[in-house]
Amino acid sequence: MNALILAAGYATRLYPLTLDTPKPLLPVAGRPVLDYMLDELRAIPGLRRVIVVTNHRFASHLARWAETTDAAGDLLIEVLDDQTESNETRLGAIGDVAFAATAIPDLLGSPLFVLAGDNLTDFRLADLVADFHARQGEASVICLVREPDPVTLRRSGVVTIDATSRVTGFVEKPSDPPSDLTCPAFYVYSAEALSLVPGYLASGGSPDAPGNFIAWLHGVAPVYGHVFDEPRYDIGSVESYEAVCRLFEGRRANRGDGFVPTP
Repeated sequence: MNALILAAGYATRLYPLTLDTPKPLLPVAGRPVLDYMLDELRAIPGLRRVIVVTNHRFASHLARWAETTDAAGDLLIEVLDDQTESNETRLGAIGDVAFAATAIPDLLGSPLFVLAGDNLTDFRLADLVADFHARQGEASVICLVREPDPVTLRRSGVVTIDATSRVTGFVEKPSDPPSDLTCPAFYVYSAEALSLVPGYLASGGSPDAPGNFIAWLHGVAPVYGHVFDEPRYDIGSVESYEAVCRLFEGRRANRGDGFVPTP
């Protein structure tokens, strides 16, 4: 299995913080967001390759990070420049998945763990991958978290599942949410699902938000949800970034050793 981190956005809602720094490299308690994600990826058995797809503006920033971040050498980190240079010309999340599959053909034919590069979690991403393997790799598995706030639900992608955890519905920003399950961008695509991305785009599917593909995919191939009760932290605004920094800095202060692990 390979991992693909989506890091090609321009994070305009975080300006001026992200004018010269890509959002995944913003520091949280002294470490870039991507370093926390690598901690989680290192804990996944058999995962050795991580592709970070980014835009042309920030490709050099990510390349410098990749050169210095993994001193242990236990992960092969590749930075892929999608050649876009503005928010208006970006390929979109699913567009970048398709771009990566074209640029690195050997991604096809095996499962792919796709992650947004701007989320931190209090749960273990390895558990999501373990669920995928338990299903013999024949179905995609997506991360689901419970959201008690109805206002937030109405701004989110909301998922319904059946008694077996198979996804039965996905709706973006519903006025009347059908469940309390939201879908942050942590998806383990089966090889079959990954092969369907070009056809989805060719048929007019939106290349933008990653949940759009899941909304389409669950109708043509099996998709299951793995529900986590622990929170995740979406860095989507200056306010949410500052809140995450306060939380993780508090954890570091409580530990007293400067390192903030996932609980």
